[in-house]
Amino acid sequence: MLRPEKKAKRFTAYDAGWWAAVGVATVSGLFSLSVATLLIVNYLQIQAINPLDNPEMLELRRQLAQAPEADERLVQEIRAMDLLARKAFFTSQRHLNMGAYLLLGGVVVMVIAWRIAARCSPKVPQPAELPPPEASYWLTRARARELLSFSGALWVLAALAAAYFTRLDYPVPEDRPAGEPPETTVVAERAYPDWETMQQNWPSFRGPGGYGVGIHTNTPVDWDLASGRNIRWTAEIPLPGTNSPVLWGNRLYVSGADAASREIYCFDTESGEMLWRRAAPPLAGTPAEAPKVLKETGYAAPTMAVQEDRAFAIFANGDLVCVDADGDVKWGRNLGVPDNHYGHSSSLLAFRNLLFVQYDQRSNGKLSALDIESGREVWTVPRATISWASPAYVQTAFGPQLVLVSSKDVRAYDPMIGRELWQVECLSGEVATGPAYANGMFYVASEYSDATAIRINRDGDTLVPEIVWQWYEALPDVASPLAVGNHLYIATSRGEIVCLDAETSEVAWFEEYDEGFYSSPIFMGDKIYAIDKQGSGYVFRPGDSYELLGEPKLGQETVATPAFTDGRIYIRTKEQLVCVENPHDSGN
Repeated sequence: MLRPEKKAKRFTAYDAGWWAAVGVATVSGLFSLSVATLLIVNYLQIQAINPLDNPEMLELRRQLAQAPEADERLVQEIRAMDLLARKAFFTSQRHLNMGAYLLLGGVVVMVIAWRIAARCSPKVPQPAELPPPEASYWLTRARARELLSFSGALWVLAALAAAYFTRLDYPVPEDRPAGEPPETTVVAERAYPDWETMQQNWPSFRGPGGYGVGIHTNTPVDWDLASGRNIRWTAEIPLPGTNSPVLWGNRLYVSGADAASREIYCFDTESGEMLWRRAAPPLAGTPAEAPKVLKETGYAAPTMAVQEDRAFAIFANGDLVCVDADGDVKWGRNLGVPDNHYGHSSSLLAFRNLLFVQYDQRSNGKLSALDIESGREVWTVPRATISWASPAYVQTAFGPQLVLVSSKDVRAYDPMIGRELWQVECLSGEVATGPAYANGMFYVASEYSDATAIRINRDGDTLVPEIVWQWYEALPDVASPLAVGNHLYIATSRGEIVCLDAETSEVAWFEEYDEGFYSSPIFMGDKIYAIDKQGSGYVFRPGDSYELLGEPKLGQETVATPAFTDGRIYIRTKEQLVCVENPHDSGN
């Protein structure tokens, strides 16, 4: 019996189109999946390692900061490494953008190919004897297709997000076309002021470095605000604040704030004329309502910092603002409302290309170094314990150190990279007083804890702190201690000034006054200045005995620490800003 011949299947144009479309869809799908995976992997790598803040660059910057003079070889190395990092950065950005376009193209081709394949799909005949599939079968297939499509869409969206939102925080100057690598902004590029230049000005709370020591000797010792004796000018400050004045050249800065407004003021140091006042703009994260603060602290307690044509102010709501010498806002950022039951009071400090922000609070406190040009975070380290004190930048025999206190300890950091150098647990209570430094020794003192002298030794590559002595008698509450030569001076809120031997803690002399001290004592060249809460000043020689040089009077409540230049003192009282001038310089 002969078998019937099979009918040959026709291969139509639809069949060819279906195979071609399926092939194109498969290839484009695999291509899109590969590109998406590479984009996501690249995103994770960039987030883990920032090429613009690599350890080698930070180490070179640290070496340059420690060099007594500019090291041209180091400068060239930093510039070369910085240029390579920037080229790598912008190259990676172009690659990410190109990858995103390739991914989009691949997905579009895949979708079009699948739609063509669906139109050309051969119809497979169903045997008549088989029952039609149940509804659940079709529902399961539909759900599977939906799940597969949704997963693929998520993967593609994740890759596109990685491509378009991978941005290292690197601002492009306004005068430079976007996408072009800017010139290097390392320390040498801006020619940041050196230590000698800083000392000629008064750039931060308690002066250069923030530990109460200045170099000028021609400062006045006698004045009287009521009679106008040796008063060059006075000026009104529109909004209240307990922060101290800072100055650079002929510009003096203070800030003021209440629950509704935050402002920065700039005065001419010669005439007292207010050159401008600038309201702090609302920033991303600025709270709608001001935080609750202690009345004595207020909304503008931290002292500003200034460096040449840049001034920086921080307020109780966490707003940090940078302005130029004309008052134009260069950048700003909100650091989050501080969880601080008295209100934020730690002052700012700037040196070279970094602005140091001590942001202590009940939890999630931090110490940050920000680039002064852009506000970009260069490094940040966590702070576990709260305080209301301000940082100090000290040039030591072991290199520069950034020293901070808390209600538990003293810690020193490498200013350029944020690495902790040493720490000593020696404090307690609610600490608002900053550190003092002289002759290789650090000193801290606060009410309800011992005054402590700390000497730093080196053991190989490690710095080892040693407690030399501790003393518990008259201790400060607000005014920071002052170290000068072989003596430590402590002014208390009860109205006492005690002079201790810096090596042994023996009392050299002890004086009592009618009012307490909130303003920190300052050493200027050959004299120490202390101003009590009612504006009475005491000027005396440093040494083993109490030699009073003058008792000047303001007659107004004073809690801020004065700013000093050659021949002049600038004092903020509760009511106004006062410029005191040496009578020999009144004709200048």
